[in-house]
Amino acid sequence: MTMKRALLITLLAATVFAAQAQKVWTLDECINHALAHNLDLQKTQLARQQAEYQYKASKNAWLPTLNASAGEYLGFGQSPSYTGVYVSDNSSSTSFGANLSMPLFQGLGLYNTAKADAFNLQAAEMDQKAAQLNLKLNVMAFYMQVLYGKEQVEIARRQKELSGEQLQKARQLFENGRIAEADVYESQAQLALDQANLTQAETDLALSLLTLTQALEIEDSEGFEISGAEAFFANQEQFLDTPQATIAFALQNQPSMEAARLRLQKSHYDLKASKSAWYPSLDFFAGYSNGLYHYFSENYPNTPVGEQMKRNSRAQLGVSLSIPIFNGMKTKYRVKMTELSIADQQLSLEDTEKSLRKEIKQAYGNAKAAKQKMEASTNSLEASRIAYEYAQAGFEMGKKTLLELNESKTRFHRAESDLLQARYEYLFRCKIIEFYRSAE
Repeated sequence: MTMKRALLITLLAATVFAAQAQKVWTLDECINHALAHNLDLQKTQLARQQAEYQYKASKNAWLPTLNASAGEYLGFGQSPSYTGVYVSDNSSSTSFGANLSMPLFQGLGLYNTAKADAFNLQAAEMDQKAAQLNLKLNVMAFYMQVLYGKEQVEIARRQKELSGEQLQKARQLFENGRIAEADVYESQAQLALDQANLTQAETDLALSLLTLTQALEIEDSEGFEISGAEAFFANQEQFLDTPQATIAFALQNQPSMEAARLRLQKSHYDLKASKSAWYPSLDFFAGYSNGLYHYFSENYPNTPVGEQMKRNSRAQLGVSLSIPIFNGMKTKYRVKMTELSIADQQLSLEDTEKSLRKEIKQAYGNAKAAKQKMEASTNSLEASRIAYEYAQAGFEMGKKTLLELNESKTRFHRAESDLLQARYEYLFRCKIIEFYRSAE
C-alpha cells in the first residue's frame, strides 16, 4: 500500500468517525454557551464593570492627592533674585516643589456619593442577572421550537407515508375495477400535497435551528443537532397551583425588582450628596518648594547650589475652610432635580411591580388555557384516529369515497399537529412560571 493511499484511507476514516461522533447539544449546554458568548450579555457585563470602577473612584475620593512641579525660567534685563528684589542682569531660575491636599469634611458629600455608587453597582449586578435569566428563557424557547419542528417533520413524514400507501391501494383498486381512475389522481394529488407539507416542515425546522444557533452566537447551523424532548415533559404540574405564591417570591427575588429597589436607594443618597453643597468644606494641605538662581554676567555673584537649596527651601502646612454663601441657586435646583429623580425611581419601582404581577397572572392564565387545549386536543386526536381507521376500512369496502377518506386523513393530521402544538405551548407556559419562581 502506497503512502498516498494510506493517507487517503486515514482521512476517510477520520471523516466517518467525526460524522459518527457529531455533538448533540443539550439544553444546558446551549444555555451555557449562550451565557459565555452572547453579545448583549457582554454589554451588561461591561456596564457592571463601569459601575464598579465608578464606585471605586468615589470610594477613594477622600484619599490625599499629591502633585509635584518643576519649572525653568529665563529672564532678560530686570531679573528676580532670591531676596525678591529685581536686579539689572540676565538670569535663569529653576523652581521645583510638591503639594499635598486632603479633604477633611465635605458635608458628607463624598460619603453619600460613594454609597450611591455602591447601590448603583449592586443594581448593575442585578441587571446582569436579569439579562442572564432572560437569555436562558429565550434560548429555552428557541430550543423548544426546534424540538417542536422536529416532531412536526416526523408527523409530516408519517402523513406522506400514509398517502403513499393509500396511493398504492388506490392503484390496486383501480386495476380491479373497484374505483375510477380519477380517484387514483386524487391520491396522487394528496401525496403531492403531503410532500409539500413535509418540505415546509423541514424548512421551518431549518429556520428554527438557524434562530437557535444565532442566539448561541454560532455562525453555521449546518449539522447542528440537539437532544430529545423527553425530559421536558416531566413534573410540570407543581407550577400550576395559584399565582399568589409565585408573585410573592418574584417580588422579593426577581433581579429586575431588586435592581429597581437599589436604584431608588441610590437616588436617596444622590439627594444627600446634592445637599452637601450647602455645608462648609474643610481641607488639609501641605507643600514644599525650592529654587535656584543663576546670573549670566559677573555683576552679581552666583551663590553655590547647596547653599541656595538650604536658603530657598520652604515648607508649609495648613487647613482651609470654604463656606458656601451664594452660587447662583445651582445647589437649590440640583437638589430639586434629584428629588424629581427619586419620584421617578419610585414610579419605576411601582411600574415594575405592577408589570410583574400582570405578567405572572397572564402566565398562569395562559398555562391553564394551554392545559385545557392539550386535553381537548388529546381527545380530538383519539377520535380523529378512530374515524380515520373507519374511513380506511370503509373505503376499502367501497362504502366511503376517496374524498371522504382524504378529509378524514386531513382531520387526523390536523389533530396530530394541534396536539403537538398544545403540548409545547403548555410546556413553555409552565417554563415561564418556573422562570418567575427562580432567581438564578
